[in-house]
Amino acid sequence: MQNVMQVSAPPTAAASDRPSGASRAPRRRAVFSLAIAGCLIALMSVVDMFVARPWDGVVPDPYAAPGILIQDLVPGGGAEKAGIRPGDVILGIGHRMLARPADAPPELRRHGVGESVRYLVQRGEQVFEVTVVLSAYRAASLSYFYFAFLGTLFVTLGWFVYSRRPSDPAAAVFFLLCTLFLLFFVCRLRPLSYYWIDYFVQLAGTFALFLLPAVFLHFFLLFPSRKDLRFAEGATGRTRSFLAALQRFLNGSSLFLVLLYTLPPATYVVKMAAYAGSGRPERLVYGAPLLSWILLADYLVLGLLALFHSWWTAPERRQRQQILVLLVGTLSGTVPFVLVVFWFPAFFKSDRLLAWGVVPMALVPLSFAYSIVRFRLFDVQVIIKKSIVYALVTAAVTGFYALAIVTGSRLASSYVLFSSPLFAFSFALMIVLVVDPLRRRIQEFVDRRFFRDRADFQRALVEMSRSVVSQLERGKLHELLTGRTAELLRLERLVLLTPRPEDGALAAPAAGDGSALVLPLGSRLGSLLVERGDPVRMTELAPVRLDEASRRFWEAAHKQGVRVLVPVVTRGRLLGLLAVGAKRSEEDFGPEDLDHLTTIANQGALGLEAVALHEELTRRAEVERDLEIARDIQVSLFPRELPKLPGFDFFGVSRPAKVVGGDFYDFLPFAGDGRLGLVVGDVSGKSIPASLLMVAAKEIVYARAMTNPDPAVVFRESNRRIYAIKRRMFVALSYFVIDPEALTLHYTVGGQPAPLLVRGEGAVVEIPSPDVRLPLGALRDTVYDARTFFLRRGDLLLFYTDGLNEAMSANQVPYGDERLKASLVRHASKPLPELADELLEDIRQFTYGAEQYDDQTFVLMRVDGGETSLRRGRIDLGRTAE
Repeated sequence: MQNVMQVSAPPTAAASDRPSGASRAPRRRAVFSLAIAGCLIALMSVVDMFVARPWDGVVPDPYAAPGILIQDLVPGGGAEKAGIRPGDVILGIGHRMLARPADAPPELRRHGVGESVRYLVQRGEQVFEVTVVLSAYRAASLSYFYFAFLGTLFVTLGWFVYSRRPSDPAAAVFFLLCTLFLLFFVCRLRPLSYYWIDYFVQLAGTFALFLLPAVFLHFFLLFPSRKDLRFAEGATGRTRSFLAALQRFLNGSSLFLVLLYTLPPATYVVKMAAYAGSGRPERLVYGAPLLSWILLADYLVLGLLALFHSWWTAPERRQRQQILVLLVGTLSGTVPFVLVVFWFPAFFKSDRLLAWGVVPMALVPLSFAYSIVRFRLFDVQVIIKKSIVYALVTAAVTGFYALAIVTGSRLASSYVLFSSPLFAFSFALMIVLVVDPLRRRIQEFVDRRFFRDRADFQRALVEMSRSVVSQLERGKLHELLTGRTAELLRLERLVLLTPRPEDGALAAPAAGDGSALVLPLGSRLGSLLVERGDPVRMTELAPVRLDEASRRFWEAAHKQGVRVLVPVVTRGRLLGLLAVGAKRSEEDFGPEDLDHLTTIANQGALGLEAVALHEELTRRAEVERDLEIARDIQVSLFPRELPKLPGFDFFGVSRPAKVVGGDFYDFLPFAGDGRLGLVVGDVSGKSIPASLLMVAAKEIVYARAMTNPDPAVVFRESNRRIYAIKRRMFVALSYFVIDPEALTLHYTVGGQPAPLLVRGEGAVVEIPSPDVRLPLGALRDTVYDARTFFLRRGDLLLFYTDGLNEAMSANQVPYGDERLKASLVRHASKPLPELADELLEDIRQFTYGAEQYDDQTFVLMRVDGGETSLRRGRIDLGRTAE
């Protein structure tokens, strides 16, 4: 057999056994109804024992006829005093002949308590008369009071457990088991008389007796975890098929429970029917066929074997201790009962030893009660005030002290030397010296066993929660969640697993043996922990039902002594995992401990989020600082002064979409020939990567142009270099060589819009474009061609990147070429700085505050614009430079 439990199940039931919300209420009503009915029947039996009725003290055999076969006699009863013996047959009472025991009550009710009544008795072949004095004596003896107390102890314990674990199937079965014990002790262990109520409660007690073993076995198949029988793996062929079918039947078929519960009462009914129909084919043992007792013993043995298996396979030392207490207590209570009920009657030919077999049964509820208090069995925590326990200990020790004094005085009273007051004082002082250390030792034992130091725990937990939320340093937060929590809960070990940067797996530092806890991202266990959201005991997890990664994690955690896994979850996201080791006190984790761990995990989730947010803000501040530095560097790379070229006026603007951009423009003076180079570039991408490539592209073009200013050569050489730097990032570039003497533009355009020209009457045209217009870096070997364009006095040219005509409105409508041309014509007569402002204002009015995703860069050039402008261009990187 193997214990298997899913993660979503409670500690004593598999997930498949957990009832839904809709099915819990009917089950609870059924359990309560059965328990209440059983308690009412038991109460009826107890009350009836104190009702005075005329009775002769005869315990009849209910199935014998004709007459009343005396099965037993109550000691001290009228029949026993009259000389009647067990085995005799009462043929008549008073003036009435009897055919069956039910004929006796009407005749007895005609007489009163204390009257003498003539009985006609048959003993063997002899028939004689005796006089029986009727009495009100019933079976309310000391032994019956013990039975009633024992049954009350059982049902109280069952109610206590079930009231705290109503959704646990094992707790419900345990409650029914305790109720059946109550019925058996109170109803079955009372002598049978002639009256109908005796038959009724005896029948209820008998039914409880033969239902007890089935419930007993069922309980230990669920406790402490649901048994998942596995015995078909090693077989082959038809044997394997048969064993697999049997395994499925025992593990998951509802017919198994039906058979389990119906077999004992069905056997009893069938055998008793055969017994009544054929006279006395066999001797009854306590009013039941021998086969029923054998079946009862088999059920009890199977239940004990299931409990032994749970102890043998328990993975934790603490759980083995808990189960061992129950195993010893249950064995000590049930084995004597089975021996006395089954073996002794057959051996000694007497049924009067039953009470002695019931006396050790008190060990069963006492062992459960001890495990609940000591080990929090069923996850039930019992808070017992020390004052009450100390009072009981003091009372017991005081009683022992008084008993020792009295015993010593009586033993010494016959001796003259010992009867002196000095001896009495010395003896009493000696007893005190012996008893007082005993009292202290007992109190220390009680403190060590049943009380753990939780002083100021709640206050410390609140303070820790405040510290966790306010702590913004990850290392100190980890220490709070692990070291401080381990100190508060007195844990041997507590580890916090957090996501690794490289793969997101939850990981913790390696243990002393070198093994590390790693739960990969997307594992089945991680999903289950997020779904549950509560602490999960390792014993609740079934490794065979997990995926391979989760199973490896479970094995490593089990090897490191992890007892509980606590997910640190927020908004359905697993931020971390607390792997909780055993408690130093060796106590199991109860509901209060799990609640504390849940609180700490929730606070930890808030703390981890706060730390992550703080780190993100810190990184963002660092990035912004770096961007500020990059912006300053980029500003320094733009021309500080516009060139002094006779007959030409220039003005440039660059407005990045981010803090820094990938657009640029620059002027390249060629020493000695009076020509001037103009470069306008647009790097694919945004922000820092684009700005870095922009710097690289600018320097590459500058270096090639200084060697050979021919645009086609510069593009061909620069393309190869840019292609080798970074693939899938391109540079859209326009390169113009301005000859002021010849009034020409010699140029190449790669991936850029052709410059716009305003000439004459205000018409706007694009200057002719080269045949090859691929951006630099797109293909390794590209042959670019160059064009030459002749300028005229008064020409106005706009060199620009696509950030102008592709500027988007809030409705995602591009600004477009026509609007750009219209704006250029409309403001063409204005000075270049004013013209630049008007162009940007028209675009701003169109986009109306919509966020732009492309840099906007352009250079204005006017031919023969009067005095040469010495003003700088505008580099709009968050500020304007004139």
